[in-house]
Amino acid sequence: MQRMVTQMQTEARPERACGGRGWGMVATVVIAGVLSAAEAEAKDALTVDQARAAYTLAESPAAALTVGEAQELLEKAPKNRASLTMVGRIAAREGEDPFLEGKASFVMMDLPDDDHSSKKGHNADDCPFCKRRKAKAALAAVQFVDQDGSVVSIDARKLFGLREGAKVVIRGQAYFNPKLPFPIVQLNADGIHTIEPGGK
Repeated sequence: MQRMVTQMQTEARPERACGGRGWGMVATVVIAGVLSAAEAEAKDALTVDQARAAYTLAESPAAALTVGEAQELLEKAPKNRASLTMVGRIAAREGEDPFLEGKASFVMMDLPDDDHSSKKGHNADDCPFCKRRKAKAALAAVQFVDQDGSVVSIDARKLFGLREGAKVVIRGQAYFNPKLPFPIVQLNADGIHTIEPGGK
């Protein structure tokens, strides 16, 4: 899955996707002989806080599409691109990690909340029906980019406190390449609202 997300980063470079926030690339600056280890750590923490503030949406944007709905819209959109908002869960195919380590990037998919999945004691990981549905769910590769179009170099789990299974609403510039061997929405994100942080 990490290789897949990396491929998305090289193939999908929509126009500037930070919504004019003016927040630059996240970088760790080490000045030999000037910053102690504790000071350097504090500086990193502040940078994470600034990045979190730049991308976190206090309220969920209205009219969020499911990943599948977003794909259908993009298939008909000019150049297969559009500004949109999606809702879904952070998850990947069976046995794969949805997060790209060290980057503000992850995979999300349609995992509908319904009477079946919400039953008391239900475990989707052990449920054949849920496994089949997950295998067919629409996918989106999400990456948070700075004003230069580079993926933010802070792990999404650290940046937003996310875990696998988190339910999130993402806003940004989306792109769909129908020529890829498998269908996946690619989204350069400029905002996130967490509905549920997940727990895996």
